[in-house]
Amino acid sequence: MDENNQPGAAGCKNGQNGLVIFLNIQNELMIDVRNLLGHDWSVKEEDLSAYSSEIARAAKEVTKLRQTGLGPDGSLVLFPRLPYILDEDILISEKEKAALDRVENLSKEQDIVISIGIGGSYLGNQVLFDLHCGPFWNMMTKEERKGFPKVFFAGHNVDPTGLLALADQVKRESRHLGRKVKVLLLTISKSGTTLEPSTALGGLSDELRDIADLTIVGVTDREKGVLRAFANEHHLPCFTVPDGIGGRFSELSQVGLVFAKLIGIDIRELLRGAKMVEEACQSENYKENPALLLASLKYIALKKYGIAAEIIMPYGDRLRSFGWWYAQLLGESLGKKYNNKGEKVYYGRIPVATVGTTDMHSLTQEHQQGAKNKLVQFISVENKARDISVKCSEKEVTGQVPMSFMLKTALRSNEEALASEGRMSCHISVREGTTFHLGALMYFFFLCITYEGYLADINAFDQPGVEDYKKILHQGIYEYIVEHEK
Repeated sequence: MDENNQPGAAGCKNGQNGLVIFLNIQNELMIDVRNLLGHDWSVKEEDLSAYSSEIARAAKEVTKLRQTGLGPDGSLVLFPRLPYILDEDILISEKEKAALDRVENLSKEQDIVISIGIGGSYLGNQVLFDLHCGPFWNMMTKEERKGFPKVFFAGHNVDPTGLLALADQVKRESRHLGRKVKVLLLTISKSGTTLEPSTALGGLSDELRDIADLTIVGVTDREKGVLRAFANEHHLPCFTVPDGIGGRFSELSQVGLVFAKLIGIDIRELLRGAKMVEEACQSENYKENPALLLASLKYIALKKYGIAAEIIMPYGDRLRSFGWWYAQLLGESLGKKYNNKGEKVYYGRIPVATVGTTDMHSLTQEHQQGAKNKLVQFISVENKARDISVKCSEKEVTGQVPMSFMLKTALRSNEEALASEGRMSCHISVREGTTFHLGALMYFFFLCITYEGYLADINAFDQPGVEDYKKILHQGIYEYIVEHEK
C-alpha cells in the first residue's frame, strides 16, 4: 500500500518469504501474484535473479520507447501518450477536440447508433458499452437513457444473417415510431477496405436507405484510404486513427473516445485511470513497477515452466467482453514467429476468454486437472454498485447471503483449488467498476504486454500473420468478382 497516497505511486507488500506478492496502485488497482511466485510449482525468486539481465534490458527499452516513440523496428509506437491525448496536440488536433465535444449532442439527436468495426475497433467499444450501459440498455426508454440512443454493433463478422437481422430490427423501430428512424453509423476502419466494416457500411446503407435518415461518422486514417476519401467527398464528420496507435492499443484514442461520447461516458475519467497507471509503472525496478513484475513472471512461466496458454477470467457479467478484448491484445501482440533479430522463436501463449462464475461449470475441470501448461488470469471488481442477498442453506444452517460475497468466494475458491493442484494463477482487481477503473485496467495490460514483448525480444506492435490470411481472402473475392461479372 502507498502510505503517502501520492499520484502515480505504486506500493507493494511482501509475503512471509520476503517476496513481493501484492502490488497496489493508489488502492484503485491491485495485483496479487502469490499463486504465480514463490512456490515449488511456480516461478521462484531465483528465477527472477536468473533473468535479471533480460528484465533490466526490457525495462530500459520501454523507457526508451516512452522517450522516442519508436518501436523495435523503428516505426511509431505512441500509446504511452494516450493518457494525455486531450492535453496535447500529438495524437489529436484542436479541431478534432472541438468536434469531439459536439459528439454527445449529435448522439442525442439520434434514435440509434450502430458502431461498425472489427478487432480493436469493435472489442474495446463493446467493453465500454457493457460496463457503462449494461445488457438492457436498448430496452430502456430514451428518458431512462438520459437522452442517448439505442446502440447496436455491426461489422465484426461477414455473416449476412446477423447483418440482415440488425437491418430488420431498425425497420421495426421505424414502424414503431411511425416515421423515418434517425441512425448514426459510426464507421471505424483505418484503411476503409477491411472487409467486415466496409461490407457492413455498404449493406446497412442499402437496406436502410428508404426507412432511415442516416448520419455517417468515420474514424479512419488521417489522409489516405477509402473511408477518408468518402468522408471528404460527402463532407462527413471524420476523426483520425492516430499514427503510431495500433488497433488493439486504440481504445483510448479517437476509436474509443468518439464511441464513449456517443453513449455519455466521461472520457476524462477513462483517461485519468490510464494516466494513474502510466505514472505508477515507470520504474525500471520490478519491485516498484507492477506491470514490469507481472510481465516478467509470465515471461519466465512460459520460458522455463512451459506455460503455453493464458486463461483470462473476469468475474461478473459486465466484464465478459473484457476477456475477448484482452485475448486479442495478447494473441496479436505476443504470438510471433520471429524475434527482432529475424530468428524463428514461435513465441506466445494461447489466449482463452472465459467468465466467472459461468465457466467454472464448463472449463474449470480442464484448468484443474488437465495439462499443466496454463495460467489463469483472474479479474474482479471489489465493490459492486448494486447487490442482492438471497437465502442460502449450508450444513443445515440457513441465512441471507449477498451475491457479491458469493462471487468473491467463488473466485477465491477457484484460486485455492488451482493452487492445491500446483496450477499458476494471478489476480487483478479494481476497487470499483467505473470507467476510471476500466481505463486503468486496459492501460495496465497495454504496459504488461509491452514489457513482455521486449523481454521476449519480439515486436509486440505488428501483426504480419494477420496480413497472410487477408491476402488469400481478398484474392478469393477478386476471383469471384472476375468470374461472375463476365
